[in-house]
Amino acid sequence: MIETLKTFFEKYNIKNKSVVIGFSSGPDSCALAHLTSKLKKDFNLELILAYFNHNWRQEAKEEELFTIEFANKINAKYYIEQAPKNSKKNEETARELRYNFFENCAKKYNTDIVLLGHNKNDNVETLIYRIIKGTSIKGLNSIPENRDIYYRPLLKIEKKDILEYLEKNNIAFKVDSSNEDIKYKRNLIRKIIMPQMALINNNYLNSIENLIQNSINTKLILDEAILSTENKIIINQKIKLNDFINLKEPLRLEILNNYLKDYLKYRTSKNIKRFDEFILNNNKNKISINKNCFLIKKNNEIFIETKHQKNETIVKINSTGEYYFEDGKLTIEKIEKGDKIYPNSKENICFLNFDFPLELRHRKNGDKFCPYGLKSDRMKLKDFLINEKIEQNKKDEIVLLANKEDICWVIGYKISNKYKQNNTNCYKLTWRKING
Repeated sequence: MIETLKTFFEKYNIKNKSVVIGFSSGPDSCALAHLTSKLKKDFNLELILAYFNHNWRQEAKEEELFTIEFANKINAKYYIEQAPKNSKKNEETARELRYNFFENCAKKYNTDIVLLGHNKNDNVETLIYRIIKGTSIKGLNSIPENRDIYYRPLLKIEKKDILEYLEKNNIAFKVDSSNEDIKYKRNLIRKIIMPQMALINNNYLNSIENLIQNSINTKLILDEAILSTENKIIINQKIKLNDFINLKEPLRLEILNNYLKDYLKYRTSKNIKRFDEFILNNNKNKISINKNCFLIKKNNEIFIETKHQKNETIVKINSTGEYYFEDGKLTIEKIEKGDKIYPNSKENICFLNFDFPLELRHRKNGDKFCPYGLKSDRMKLKDFLINEKIEQNKKDEIVLLANKEDICWVIGYKISNKYKQNNTNCYKLTWRKING
């Protein structure tokens, strides 16, 4: 076992740093802590036993004391916390609190290594649980050997070998009484289902582990094939519509699953299928992903459009000077010129005649505008934006210079006819991006 751990540390270059060990006081974590302490000098490691008390069981206090004693025996530090008294008593909440605890511990000791004591039996148990609940090829990979800061050196070691190691080295450990309660589904699998599987195949642990490894290898091959296709049909985060439609359905669904992963909370097969059917359907060009995002079909492209979260901030302007709004700066200067100046409406400089106060803001209901160059009366700002063919998701990003509901300048687009320069004395306004 010591050689298995040594090979693992070399593979992941775990050396010359602090290492947090998820410690429950059970046999797996005790074996892991003891084995790691044997390699502490060779790999120059500082060990921290991290115990989290869920406040479920009376013996947890004894386990806290046991953690301290065990840490002292192997010359390690310890870190202990308790769950809030009002936290929910269920497996999902317990897992979330436990992993938050591990991450806090890692930050405290400035490390990116947390060792966990999952073994081969746990790996098989997890796979059985997922198969019963329903899973994908990714789910068949079961428990990963490494993910983020978490590492599992004992994942290829059977439970019986761990128990033999503890007995041979006279290492004490605690037994969690809740592990016997089959109302917890994983205990039911461990206590009832897995022994029945041994009646069919005494070597079932290795057989199922082979299935897990084959699934991992298959997933790697599939991921490479999917990535190759994505690189061909996704350009600048937009999917080529015709190329996508011509793909086989399973590949389309996998690409959509990856494409929507940061936006779609529940990526079930049924939900992904719904987006695929939308793309194949010629009757619609938009479908909601969540309350802030849409999947759009336009100009032979598929892309994600995010609603702009409108900034309700208003910057008051009472005199000449510099005013900052979001990522831009407006400079107002009083000038005297003999010639009237009407710059190109797309420029970020204009000359206006107005009285203070004014304000910088985004659009709101009731805004009116008299576009320069048009002889029409005041129009609704929204109608002007429609006439300019400004995309819906861009409208709330436009910065306005306004006199209450009367728009003086749609910055970057057009000035108001009402506020155009009409005498030699006026104001020069310059809009500049701060980082541009």
